[in-house]
Amino acid sequence: MKTRSLLAVMAAFLWATSAHAEYPERPIQVIVGFSAGGGMDATIRTIAPTLEKILGQPVVVINKPGAGGALAWTEVARAKPDGYTLGSVNYPAISGVTASGGLPFDPLKSFEFLGNVMVDPAVTVVSAKSPYKSMGDVVTYLKEHPGGLSYGATGSTSLDGLTVLALAKKTGAKFRIVNFAGTPEQATALLGGHVDAVGLAVSEVQPFMSDVRVLGVGGTARNSLLPDVPTYAEQGVALAVDESSRGLIAPAGTDPAILKKLRDAIETATKDPDYLARAKKVSQQVTFRSADEVRSAVSTQIDFLKSTLEKK
Repeated sequence: MKTRSLLAVMAAFLWATSAHAEYPERPIQVIVGFSAGGGMDATIRTIAPTLEKILGQPVVVINKPGAGGALAWTEVARAKPDGYTLGSVNYPAISGVTASGGLPFDPLKSFEFLGNVMVDPAVTVVSAKSPYKSMGDVVTYLKEHPGGLSYGATGSTSLDGLTVLALAKKTGAKFRIVNFAGTPEQATALLGGHVDAVGLAVSEVQPFMSDVRVLGVGGTARNSLLPDVPTYAEQGVALAVDESSRGLIAPAGTDPAILKKLRDAIETATKDPDYLARAKKVSQQVTFRSADEVRSAVSTQIDFLKSTLEKK
């Protein structure tokens, strides 16, 4: 009986080991909570071919925008933790949605962070025909006319929404917020004269540069893609939230062996010459941040934003 039991345990161990070694055996889907054509969508679609090469299976992107990313994050949190349904993640968006009560769960408990692959600073953008030439011009006007300018965002807890919240907290200048589903809708509204300004990220504004004026950019130094645009800090309005970091997540409970394979694949992908070349073409600044670094940053931001939003 002892021998038979031992053989059964060994068989189960070998089966489990074999199952892990075979992952993935079929396509992996990544649920993106923002519209096609936006920064988050572009990030996943740009790295997907390299992940396919490393993992040996197709990586399929599925867009499910809504509620500032919360609809997609909820679906990922409820998905079977088998490594075949992943999600995209970007902070500060997930931090903001959590801090404002927009998620019915704690992302620090419901997700396994897999690593982030890029950083994209925020920008404040107006039409090239706009009379406003700097952040100072906008702040001055809004202090004299609270809510006198409209600002297109993709939700109050997205990067653009939190950047303008940080601006209001720093200067007292408050825009009138108009929410859109994603970047294409924001850009259309701005270029059509339906809003006075929009919040985007550096990678998102590149296709529209001939038609817009960028008033300010996030980060501690000028951005190489926008060398003539002063940072917010240079203009005296250093913001607590002014950049987005993007990557991938898996549902909590995913097997550690699968998590390791995914995390290793993501880190390896960020060093791949083909991926780096594709990212450069679409103005994405590849910056790898480990799962632990992402978890720590999200936790810190949630605490900060809970306090900020409560005092709003």
